[in-house]
Amino acid sequence: MNKLSVLLGTAILGVLLISAKANPNCVDTNHDPHKAKYNPFAEGLQIAMESANLDASEIVVLKIEEEVDLGFDTSQYLPLGFNAYEGMELDVKDIVVLEAEEEVHLGFDVSKYLPENFDAYAK
Repeated sequence: MNKLSVLLGTAILGVLLISAKANPNCVDTNHDPHKAKYNPFAEGLQIAMESANLDASEIVVLKIEEEVDLGFDTSQYLPLGFNAYEGMELDVKDIVVLEAEEEVHLGFDVSKYLPENFDAYAK
């Protein structure tokens, strides 16, 4: 009886496997080689390319001025003719740029290895 059930099971399995239609050549019928595929890095690359060729005139700056309501009239507490923006004009010549010079310590005396009267800042 045991041999009969094994033989019957093998026969049923064989019939099921043989009856299934199989195509050894997998062909995608909806394949279009010219159609762009999704690239997860494409958006980042697009942004990088656009920013590399960016012109300063193309930058749009949005200034949002929000009105602040304090709940009372501030003009009552300010002197006559008060101008909050008086003296705010900025001249480029007035800007002082301070650069902190870092001293480099090499751990040995470099003057031994340089020519006499060496000046690194001479033109």
